[in-house]
Amino acid sequence: MKKLLVILCAIFLVFGVVGVAGAITLNFDDLSGSGSLPTNYAGLTWDSHWVYYDTYQPPYNPSSGAERIYTHNYGGWIDFGQDVTFLGSWVASYNVGQFMYWEGYNDGAKIYESAHLSGGAQAWLNVNWTGVDYVKFVSTTYDHFIIDDVSYDPVPEPATMLLLGTGLIGLAGIGRKKFFKKG
Repeated sequence: MKKLLVILCAIFLVFGVVGVAGAITLNFDDLSGSGSLPTNYAGLTWDSHWVYYDTYQPPYNPSSGAERIYTHNYGGWIDFGQDVTFLGSWVASYNVGQFMYWEGYNDGAKIYESAHLSGGAQAWLNVNWTGVDYVKFVSTTYDHFIIDDVSYDPVPEPATMLLLGTGLIGLAGIGRKKFFKKG
């Protein structure tokens, strides 16, 4: 019976840890050439204006690889379809009079706005926003920016955390029982 209990606790622990996702970074390098970003790229819903390309074009340098995205308007949006922790992205631009920033939303309500990055810069816009389901990139000028390495972390489901917690509690109980038996 004890062995069965230990095995069950170990299984709960393993499945609980496996279920907890890590950060996801979209670098767009699975795409090649140039074109419209697929509507459900990486399982997300994207503004139809996003375009990807890999042409060498300083100062619009990607953070990693060759591909990056931009829009032919004043920014664009990404709908995650669930609550996530949005970590940020790489941004590069040319127009010195421009400002760029991210906005974070939950259920249609704006809850975050990032620092504004001045045009002519190349930088990581770090936000680390918990509980957003939709983000919008805003540029104060038309078309003078690129984005790369969009990073987010899916929020673990309550059932996954329950599974992990059950496994940990079970292992703690078994350890405690063995400790008191020896004493």
